[in-house]
Amino acid sequence: MISEFYNKLYESFRTSGSIFYKYYSEEYSYKRLFTNLEKLNSYLSTYKNKRVVLYGPKTFEVYSAIYSIILSGNVWVPLNLSFPLNRQLEILDVLEADIILYDEDLSDEIKSYARQQNILLCDIHSLLLQSSTKAFEGFDFSPNDIAYIMFTSGSTGTPKGVPVTHQNYINFVNNVMEILPFKKGEVFSDYHDFAFDISIFYLFCAPLTESSISPIRNEEERIYPISHILENRITVWSSVPSVISRIQRLRPEEKIETPIRIMFLCGEPFSLNVLKYCYDNLELGHVFNFYGLTETGVENFNHKCSKDDLKKYEDKGYVPIGKPMKGSDIRLTDEKELLLGGCQITPGYLGGIGSERFEVIEKERWYHTGDIVELYKDVYFCKGRLDTQVKLSGYRVELMDIEVQIRKYPGIKEAVSFVDNSNTSKFLVCALESEETIDLKLLKGELRNYLPDYMVPRKFFFVDEIPRNSNDKLDRKAIERIYIDEIKLKGSQLV
Repeated sequence: MISEFYNKLYESFRTSGSIFYKYYSEEYSYKRLFTNLEKLNSYLSTYKNKRVVLYGPKTFEVYSAIYSIILSGNVWVPLNLSFPLNRQLEILDVLEADIILYDEDLSDEIKSYARQQNILLCDIHSLLLQSSTKAFEGFDFSPNDIAYIMFTSGSTGTPKGVPVTHQNYINFVNNVMEILPFKKGEVFSDYHDFAFDISIFYLFCAPLTESSISPIRNEEERIYPISHILENRITVWSSVPSVISRIQRLRPEEKIETPIRIMFLCGEPFSLNVLKYCYDNLELGHVFNFYGLTETGVENFNHKCSKDDLKKYEDKGYVPIGKPMKGSDIRLTDEKELLLGGCQITPGYLGGIGSERFEVIEKERWYHTGDIVELYKDVYFCKGRLDTQVKLSGYRVELMDIEVQIRKYPGIKEAVSFVDNSNTSKFLVCALESEETIDLKLLKGELRNYLPDYMVPRKFFFVDEIPRNSNDKLDRKAIERIYIDEIKLKGSQLV
């Protein structure tokens, strides 16, 4: 299965006469992409199974590097450019990188770190300017070889690296190729960062259908992507549902005739209100909801939506996550926590951190998702969480990761964070127990040195003492009740 997949992918690169990269008038062909692949391979093929960090924006050259890293038998590690420098350095430390390929100026701090750790630094453009090329010599990878590593939030305050094998992600891609009604020559959107594994969807489905990829490259396009969709003629859109919610808030009544044929949504709850907007205002034909985790090979459940869902699941208010896809086994604990097994379960975390989430039951490895699910009318719904992980903008965030950083700030005795779900736009709130006056502006500034923006609480409020339960653990539900019953109603204490 592995060699067959890569041979097919390689043939698309080698023979396609289509456009691969499309950004308004900026276009690059598959022919040029293939030339880049062979030039980069002349360097990367001298290594095997090396952890190659890719640092750069969504340029054509960076896409070339992604494929070259994987096809050469090395391990692709995307580094999120929006992360604070300290977070990037933490990731590099956990990773134990071998090579950093870059298409943007590296900070002096990263250069210094690389020299200290004997990490090779290489400019992608320098490699592409060389005349030497090397053809790929077959793809005899083991299914269990690592293809890429992505990082998630960790309860200790340190990011957790998730190695994903060829078998893990290829099974997902093959599933999607069967489920979605692709045509040759689609134009796939690239909205999220490469370090969000929704990227696997378009990075591999696009070349397998000889289609184009059109990236979002600036903040204006991110906030309101409609112009990008219309002008680049996007036919396959992928994102978290909140992106569609934002469009809905900005243009609630207007019908928008988009070229989108297929909408792939995942990463967070998908409300029926947003689904109705997709049908009524965007006039979409094919809308799919997916569910999965980085640790379980991208996506494991899917649901093909229909207008009937609006009535059928009216009492739920949300689109179901659907049914498990091929290769994903499921079981439920007594608490109705979803456990996932099958060929997409990843090997674990780098360094064994968080290994308790992986459990062997009846000789099969299972991953504890922490999600509570229920079966309703032959499909599954997510009802909530057992632990302190939440979803924000499609990213899985460990609340304890945030709290570890907040507790480092002088004067703060305790901190408890949670998500305000009362509006269509979810945001983080944090309760503080402090022995002295805290300058919240300075606190937020300090947090942004260590956490990405989506992990910095938008609102704070102070309590005399953080409540605890009978086991002396932080009582998160009690804090949320204080927020709802006392703080939010008054408003004045919320800053």
